Amino acid sequence: MALVKVLAANIFAGASFQKLEAGQSYDVNDAVAEKWIASGKAEKSTEKKGEKLVFEVATPSAPASSDTKALQDQIDALTKAAEEAEAAHAEAIAEVTKRAEEAEAALAAATKKDK
Repeated sequence: MALVKVLAANIFAGASFQKLEAGQSYDVNDAVAEKWIASGKAEKSTEKKGEKLVFEVATPSAPASSDTKALQDQIDALTKAAEEAEAAHAEAIAEVTKRAEEAEAALAAATKKDK
């Protein structure tokens, strides 16, 4: 751990992005201290103590589902339902197209008779 005095007014640290005050000393990880000093945001401090900052990494609270068989069954069922719906739509479109072609043929025949 290294004790640094913050020089910049726009440093945020920690898991909750706590805003650090310029002029205050903080006890931080050596790697973090080196980065801040190199970028000019902080300087090494000789004060006896400073506020200790802990950098945490959040982890997921619940593990991913390991029941892949049930999920795959759901995917298969939904895929089958989608394929059936697509087939029904294609059938309906074919029927409407057939009726439209018959109507056009009847119109053409009626137009020919009138001439």
